[in-house]
Amino acid sequence: MPHQSNLFSGDAPGATASPAPHPLASGPGLALTALKFTDSALSPEQLRFNKLLTRTENLGRKIEAMRDLADTHRPLHGATLHPLEIERRDLMRDMALWLDERLGRKGLTAKQGHMASEIICGLTAALAMAGDEAMQQLHDAHSDQSLAEQEQSAVADMQGLMEELTGQPMGADEQGFASVEEMLRARLKQMQEQARAEDEAQATHKARGKKSARQQQVEQQAQDADGALRTIYRQLVSALHPDRESDAHERARKTALMKDVNAAYERRDLLTLLQLQLRAEVADGEMVSNLARDKVAALTRLLKDRAEVLTRELREIEMHTMVEFALSPYAPVSAASLKRALVEQQRHLQADIAMMKRDMLRVQDDAAFKRWLRDQHEASQENFNPFELPGYV
Repeated sequence: MPHQSNLFSGDAPGATASPAPHPLASGPGLALTALKFTDSALSPEQLRFNKLLTRTENLGRKIEAMRDLADTHRPLHGATLHPLEIERRDLMRDMALWLDERLGRKGLTAKQGHMASEIICGLTAALAMAGDEAMQQLHDAHSDQSLAEQEQSAVADMQGLMEELTGQPMGADEQGFASVEEMLRARLKQMQEQARAEDEAQATHKARGKKSARQQQVEQQAQDADGALRTIYRQLVSALHPDRESDAHERARKTALMKDVNAAYERRDLLTLLQLQLRAEVADGEMVSNLARDKVAALTRLLKDRAEVLTRELREIEMHTMVEFALSPYAPVSAASLKRALVEQQRHLQADIAMMKRDMLRVQDDAAFKRWLRDQHEASQENFNPFELPGYV
């Protein structure tokens, strides 16, 4: 491979480069091996660079491992729970239809009829939210408020609470918000716009005053970081431009690499760009020995920004995984915790199904049915929990 003149010219005292891997090799540690300072006497800037480089790669590995864990567990989760969820849904639907039919016959007091209607509403609301239009119609036939009216009431209550807490109107149009989710999205957008306006006002205020030496240093580092990132990007674009390649196979390879380059540049991902440099034969193992001290500071800033982005991304993936697989908020996300949660959900579903089957048999006898209504009503009064999955009541 011919030697490439590098953007980072100058001497970095006390720094030596680790042996570089083959430029066409790939792997999560590729740029780390090529860039990390390895001399025993390192400057504080070089130590910080090494630390952030390791942290960035570790975060990337954790994100990849978390995604792999969820992707591996998802088929088992679906295969185990989906058939049980369908069976429970069908039993809920059968019970709602049976209760509706039973209310059409004589033999129930007004109070018993009201209790049966409450159970129907509890069952059909859950099914309607899953898209069952027939169950929505059945709910509305037995409820003083339709599901749409209940949604609007919930939206109005939530909007009033948010406006009271913030002291600001939500700014809905004449038709209002269609759902709580839409209202919350509008509030999030409002908060983001306010934060952006405050940041702009603060930046304008700072720009009017005389900048301190520290502010000037930070701004210079930001400019150096942008310049370093842009130069690496341009080197890659020049080396990988697919239109300059006559060989079809090589053109396809460079096209794929260019897609990765553009994506990495868009998210300011220094580490991936450096890995792509090596894969594209734009850089060699002398890269670290040619890093100047001022450029180390610029690249350190890029790594720090990227580490903050990856930290937020990892936290978001963990939260999404916990919600998707119904993990306890206090449990670590691991193969063991996913397995425990799956076994627990399977057990609960099987218990619900067994109970519903017993109930369907029990209500066939009229005297037992009336006792069952009373039991369900008493249980609803004693164990009301708005966060549980809808059951009979």
